[in-house]
Amino acid sequence: MAEPIIRLDAVTKRFGTLTVLDELTFDVKPGEKLALIGPSGSGKTTILRMLMTLENPSEGRITVDGDYLFHMKRGNDVVPADEKHLHEMRRKIGMVFQHFNLFPHKSVLENITLAPILTQNVSKADAEERAMSLLTKFGLAEKADAMPSQLSGGQKQRVAIARACALQPKIMLFDEVTSALDPELVEEVLNVMRLIAEETDTTMLLVTHEMNFARDFADRVLFFDSGHIIEDGPPSEIFTNPTHERTQSFLRKVLSH
Repeated sequence: MAEPIIRLDAVTKRFGTLTVLDELTFDVKPGEKLALIGPSGSGKTTILRMLMTLENPSEGRITVDGDYLFHMKRGNDVVPADEKHLHEMRRKIGMVFQHFNLFPHKSVLENITLAPILTQNVSKADAEERAMSLLTKFGLAEKADAMPSQLSGGQKQRVAIARACALQPKIMLFDEVTSALDPELVEEVLNVMRLIAEETDTTMLLVTHEMNFARDFADRVLFFDSGHIIEDGPPSEIFTNPTHERTQSFLRKVLSH
């Protein structure tokens, strides 16, 4: 069996007196497509934010690609990670946010090439070639010189995905990437995610309310409630025959809309 590419081991996250994740333990296999579903506030986005090192766990350990994320080995000891270690670990992970987070004063091409040039020492020519290849694949080649304000929401989100892909991460995190979009634009973004899944062996974690997409796309679904994993299994099981009453009532509500 391949070593997990992500492992959470008894991870707890508190914000003040509020416990958002409670001794959470699970593994993700390399190349796995994992959908995290559940009611708002159940801790799903917090997991992605911790993997991006935007939030620190209150307790527990996270391992990514065989290395501790927030800790590092020093001799025989495990100590809190320094900035250099965190920087190295971040290079393995790309994240796409709900609200695009594009630089408004930079063109589409500049948005995509900036990070590879600054963080990976990729030459400008190579970064632009990589960016144009992604834009072509995602149906946006003619938008390379456009500014974000000239794009639709779906186009902005496709650019944001191209920007994350340009860093060639091993792991991609998608946080409600379609929830800010008009319904008719959702499909074009989901198609790009399908393309990445088909053409790469990137591990993908997806927080979504698009249940039909989660069912079709994911290898495995985790259902969260109040910081705990209530159910964990293949989509066919979770969506057609959930064992837990909490999962059943959640799916009844969201699938009836």
